[in-house]
Amino acid sequence: MKIGVFAYNFKHWKTQAGIQNLCVAGYKPEVVMAADPVKLDFYQSKIRVSPKDLFLWHPKDLCEFHSIDYRVVKHNSSETAQIVQQKNLDIGIILGARILKPIAFEKFSIGVVNMHPGILPENRGLDNLKWAILDNKPQGVTSHLIDAKIDKGKKILQEKISIYEDDTLLDIHLRLQNLEQRLMLESIEVLKNANHKLEYLSDGKYYKSVPPEKEQTIDKIFNQYKRKFSDGKS
Repeated sequence: MKIGVFAYNFKHWKTQAGIQNLCVAGYKPEVVMAADPVKLDFYQSKIRVSPKDLFLWHPKDLCEFHSIDYRVVKHNSSETAQIVQQKNLDIGIILGARILKPIAFEKFSIGVVNMHPGILPENRGLDNLKWAILDNKPQGVTSHLIDAKIDKGKKILQEKISIYEDDTLLDIHLRLQNLEQRLMLESIEVLKNANHKLEYLSDGKYYKSVPPEKEQTIDKIFNQYKRKFSDGKS
């Protein structure tokens, strides 16, 4: 089972954790295809859900340590497609990427796995943690083989996380991140079974970034949300 990784060419928690976990689990990637940062014109959220100032390794240094081929490429390019073909890659793992187009994933013999921090198909798109709170939906992670439509394709695994009455937004974010890493490894095991049939995800609502006027209501409803989904756990 030959694995290739899509990553960012800068320090990034998901990239670091994913490369380390793949190597420890015996799935050392053949190559990490790292894309340079792209400036995005997004609304800067006033409600932070992720930690700041973490100590992280650059993915190039991680790959050097683990003897993994490291290529800086544009993900949606013929160069990426050539790398996939030359290395006869079976599975791609997204540990850092913008929207991938078919040229980036159609040459993998099995496909490219994305770990989406939301329950699909109901919670497609961006700001999944916040939209789940605003729409009173459970938190969880869905792993799936991507296709040309955003957060669609074939579902591999899906699991909800526990919610506790004393949770902060950061607690939920970290729990989702941790589940993404576990489902990444379990998804590879599922895909190794050639007889395992996967079902296509049905259509669901696509969410853009939470607008400022809705984001301001999260603090007001967060405790009620936790009470609903915690079942008294603390």
